[in-house]
This record gives sequence, structure tokens and C-alpha cells, in this order.
Amino acid sequence: MAYHVSELSKEELIQAVKELRDQKARFITITVLDLGSLVEVVYHFELGKEIFNILVRTRKDEPIPSITGIYGAAFIAENEAKDMFKLDFQGLNIDLGGRMLKVESAKETTLLKPAVGEQPPIMRFLGRCREKCPASVNIPKYIRQIARGDPSGAYDTVLERAPLPAVLGRVCFAPCMDGCRQNVDERAIEIRLLKRYAADSLKSLKRDVKRSEPTGRRVAVVGGGPSGIAAAYYLGMMGHDATIYEKRERCGGAMLWGIPKYRLPKEILQAEASARFEEACVKVEYGVEIKSLESLFEKGFDAVYVAVGAEKGNRLMIEGEDSKGVMECTELLTSVNLRNEEPQVGDEVIVIGGGNSAMDSARVSKRLGARNVTIFYRRTENEMPALLEEVQAAMREGVSFEFLAAPLKIIPGERLKIIFQAMVPSEPDSTGRRRPIPLEGCFIERSADTIIKAIGSSVDIPREFGLEVDKHGCIKINERYETSRKGVYAGGDCAFGPKSVIEALRDGLKAASEIDKYLGGKGLPEPVLDLGEFVAKPADIAEMVEAPPVRVRELPVDERVKSFDEVEQGFTEDEAIREANRCWRCDWNE
Repeated sequence: MAYHVSELSKEELIQAVKELRDQKARFITITVLDLGSLVEVVYHFELGKEIFNILVRTRKDEPIPSITGIYGAAFIAENEAKDMFKLDFQGLNIDLGGRMLKVESAKETTLLKPAVGEQPPIMRFLGRCREKCPASVNIPKYIRQIARGDPSGAYDTVLERAPLPAVLGRVCFAPCMDGCRQNVDERAIEIRLLKRYAADSLKSLKRDVKRSEPTGRRVAVVGGGPSGIAAAYYLGMMGHDATIYEKRERCGGAMLWGIPKYRLPKEILQAEASARFEEACVKVEYGVEIKSLESLFEKGFDAVYVAVGAEKGNRLMIEGEDSKGVMECTELLTSVNLRNEEPQVGDEVIVIGGGNSAMDSARVSKRLGARNVTIFYRRTENEMPALLEEVQAAMREGVSFEFLAAPLKIIPGERLKIIFQAMVPSEPDSTGRRRPIPLEGCFIERSADTIIKAIGSSVDIPREFGLEVDKHGCIKINERYETSRKGVYAGGDCAFGPKSVIEALRDGLKAASEIDKYLGGKGLPEPVLDLGEFVAKPADIAEMVEAPPVRVRELPVDERVKSFDEVEQGFTEDEAIREANRCWRCDWNE
């Protein structure tokens, strides 16, 4: 059963309901969540094996258009909502004038009101935060576990869908927080930091768990990045013999070499990956670069999962980009994060790019002693692909920005010179995006000790793998993560291009499930409503709604730029419980 939730305005409600009627959807009921001066009215419809929910948020004293002109059966639910919550449904076909419910003497349970002494009827949803999560982690449940003082249980809940909670609690781009209903008022629950709290509360990240009985089947995982780690872990827990082949001396992929230590301490990454390997009996062959997939089948592996990432830096394609003092962001970040080196970047550093790697390169350069660091981006500020919080952090740390500037030429010398073409946005295209075009005759010249290229990375799949790739060089896969070769699966950046950690973990989980089916198993269970969990009604809804967000603590700017110490500080137990208790429990409606 699939669940869909759309949040619409009152003005959009009637048209949306008409469209559902035209599709032959069946009206089920209406539920209402009382938020003090506000209410959330949710209309539920069934279409085939899917449930469609339309959410309208409004003030109690504002009229709501009745849908009884479209679905006559809705008069019961609208009358009950009117009587219980004093709502004003305009155009209500059959208005019973407050006679629908008698709270004191009701003997029978109605759609929205229980009989006296009975448990209220329950409507369950996945929750918008969970629906936004690429891995469909049961976010509402683990937030409630933290609120109850059970961080260990919360950690286990995350592990059902994502094997690296301590890592995600630090680096996930948290689309779940965009889905949080409180994000409308910029009060979204700090879901990511609650995940970190659950992990940081444990004495050991290794759990006392039992994997399924060994199946005798062997799976090779090529690449020890997030997607490879997830695939190997879930395959191991399902009883398969999983072996990771990692070309470096440590696993982690871009999490290891690309994410700075002030965002993700490497000892935490290693501890969590090692814990998962031990739990699932995963073997790891370090320092081994696989040249041929055929060699793995010759070793007796029954299936192969390719997760080699996307580590080839994109070129600027301009004159002078190979000059001394010009480096790839991957080179800079690897030397600092992986080899613990402190390369000399000089006083003046220019970073070209607008993504998270550009922000990381700039902030790392400040910590390496650069006096002036400037990021040049060819589009506008609003079009930068980097996370807003990363851009803001860079600004706070003294990084400067120049927008609408495209590099044209680098001139080598004792100090590098670089010439930029000034750009202006063109008219919006069919997608609404404004492509930058040159401003004729207008150029910008700058000098620098170091120029860092951070314009993204691409996939480089060895031809010897014998896998079909698309025009971007990514491995072609179907919806089951199968490649063009039987028994070979692929996922993560090498199949989809550079993505996020949580998306790579999702790919590893889904691919592991498909590989298990290929090997004769049933695969991993799909996300479902946890109907066995009881959620107590808040004692004071008004207090919950008005509770202020817990402030996120960070190292002061003048301290953080002097070291690679972790900038963001985790929640204390009291802070985590207070933040978790702000959750509106949107997946559990009574």
C-alpha cells in the first residue's frame, strides 16, 4: 500500500478533489489535528492500492470550502469535524447543526469521535519527514524513542534503513527537515542532530545482534564507499558472505577523502564502518583495485556489486589549468583528510565552483593559513548547488564570493593570474532556469598563490568491466540495479553521478535486497507503517506547539579556523529530549 501526502491551500482544495473524483478515487474520511489557533484538516482517498491524503492547514476561525458537492458522503465527516473543532465548512450540503455528536452520552464510535470510554480511532501515515528521506528511515519513531530516553533504540531504528547513523548525523543534507511541517515557520525539528545524538550516546557503536544463518552464497562488493558499505552490511546480515575490495587503505570513499575533518572526524567514520563489518561478518580486502569483474566470478563469487564512486575531477577546459599552483579539490581534500598533510596554499587562494566541494576547499584553505580566500561561481548566488548552511558557514569564516564570473585563462608565473569573463543571466528557458551568457568586453583579472578547481567530478568506469554506460559515463542499470551483465549490480555515484551520502546508502540497501532475491532470498522488507507502536497523545498540545527550537551549538569562528576540530557540537541529553518533544507526531493522527 503506497501513501501520498499533498499539502495544499484552501483555494487549491476543490480542484484537487475534483481531479481525484475524475480518477475514480474513493473518499474515505477526514481527520483533524488541533494545533491551538490552527488546525490541519486531512482528506483521505483510496485509488487502487494507493492512499492519497490532501492536507489543508488553516486558522480555526477561517471558512473551509466543503467537498460535499463533489463527494456527498463527506457530509458525515465534515459535520463531525465541525462539531468537534468548531470549523466552518462553507457549502456543506447536509448541515446537522451540531446534532451529529453528543460527547457526554455517545454510545457508538463515529468516524472522528469514539464512544465514551473507547480508544479513539487511529490514522497512521509514514510522515512527511520519512517520505522525504531517500532511504525512508523511520524518523518519527526514532524521534519518539529519543524523547522517551531510549537513544539505543533510536540508533537501531535508523539502522533498519541506513547503516551509518553517526556519519549521517553529521553530514546528511537532511531533506527530512525540509519535509517537516514546522519548516514552514523555520522551526523544523533538528532531525539530523537527533540522529547524531543517538549514535554519540552509545558506549560502543557495535551492537550485540545476530545475522541470519549463512546461505553459502558469496558476493563481491567493488568499492568501500557509502554505497558499498551499505550493500555489504545488509548482504551480510541476510546471511551472505560479503567481501569488499577497496583500493585505498581504509573504507569510506568520498566520506573519507572528501568531507573535511571539521565536519566528519575520521575516527568516527572508521569506528562505525568497522562496527557494521563486525556485525555482518563482512570481509574487507584493502589496497586492492579490481581490474576485471570476470576475475571475481572466477574466485567463486555468485554476484558482484559495483560501487566505485565518481572521483575523476572535471576539467575547466581552459588554457593554463595545468600550471603549477593549480590543483583539483580532490587533491587538496585527500592530502588533508586522508594523509593528514598541511599543504602550503599561500596567502591568496581562489576556488572555482559553487558546490559543497568548493565550500569545503575554501574552508580548508582558511584553516591552512590562507589570508584571503575567494570563491568564483559562474551563476548567481541563488543558483549555487551547495547547501545553504555550508555557504553561510564559509561566509562566517571569512570566505569571499564573486558571482557571474566564468574562468577564461590561467597565466602561470611566480604568482598565478586568472582572467574571468563577466556573465549576465539570460532569459529563463523552458525549465525556468536562466543560463549565464557572456557580458561582451567585460573581464575580471585576479592573482593568487593557489587556484583550486572544484567544479564537480565524474565517473570513470574501466572498460575491462565490460559494462554498458550512458553518455555521461555512468553505469546503466534498471530499476532492480541490474547492469548489462548477469549477476552484476551497480549503484551509488558510479550509476547516478555524484549524489549525497544518504542516497548512496539507499542504493546499497536496495541493491542488496535485489541481490538477495537473485540469490534465492526474499529481499529486505519495504517501509511500512509500524502499527504495533502506540503513541500517547501529548499532555499539552499548546505547549508542544509553542516550544522553542533548541539552539545548535558551534565552535566560535575565531577558534574553528585555527584547527580541524569539529565545528558543530552535538546535543546534550536534555537538549535532545527537549528537541525531540517538539515533534508534532504527524504520522499518528487521532
